[in-house]
Amino acid sequence: MHGLYWGRNDLALQGPLGQGGLIVTPPHEEALARLEYLVGQRRRFGLLLGPAGTGKSFVLRAAAREAKRLGREVATIDLFGIDSHDLLWQLALALRLGPTERWSHAALWRSVCDHWHALHSARLPSVLLFDHLERAETDCLSLIGRLLHLDVTNDGGLTILAAAREGFEECSLGELSEQSELRIELPCLSQRETEFFIREMLDNSGGHHEIFRRDALVTLFDLSGGVPREIVRLCHLALAAAEHDALDRMDSTTLLDVAGELPRAAHRRERSGVRSSNFIFGTAIHP
Repeated sequence: MHGLYWGRNDLALQGPLGQGGLIVTPPHEEALARLEYLVGQRRRFGLLLGPAGTGKSFVLRAAAREAKRLGREVATIDLFGIDSHDLLWQLALALRLGPTERWSHAALWRSVCDHWHALHSARLPSVLLFDHLERAETDCLSLIGRLLHLDVTNDGGLTILAAAREGFEECSLGELSEQSELRIELPCLSQRETEFFIREMLDNSGGHHEIFRRDALVTLFDLSGGVPREIVRLCHLALAAAEHDALDRMDSTTLLDVAGELPRAAHRRERSGVRSSNFIFGTAIHP
């Protein structure tokens, strides 16, 4: 919609959370480098931790691409809501083992383990990546712990990388957390990093980064808390509002007016004591 108004490719405005790919900020770059270290050194287990919306999934995907470039066999599993049997089934599919509905839990386990042992014997290391670790069923976490005790994992034949929401590991992971060889924190962006992130989004889309005035950039940081997903959502809403009102620049006041369309931003604004005026842009935008 606002791609026509601003004369830019709207997909690029999605930044690291959409089709435009990952915008590498210093926190993302450091997290990716540490994951690549674990893969390159054939370590057992690494945990990527961070608040919701900071780009953990996309850093994990970037690590998967790098692992493939290094010649590793790579399998990526989203653990959202799955149990141990679902995990084994998805692993068998990802490893192209041809499972059928007749395969029992034990048969799936043997097939997956035999596959990794065969690769290890041929000196072909593997990488297994798990996303949304905090959303897996308890027995699924137990199965991951079992994977970490395999000989092939301890001998450097299998590296496991997992991403989870910050704070999850203290209350739920238990022994699994203790086995991680490297805990990688992916924090929210600082104000300076937030401004860089916004300018990169606009530059990548073919637009001009001066669309947002200086005070609007500061407000974007305050409302988003430096969370990339929230920054992107606010930018979408702000550009739609600017198109609606035929504005060529976005200032702090106008941004506060439209931020009420996003409940999280409104809640953060209320907690910080920042109040908007009575005008609220009437069309909800769902990027």
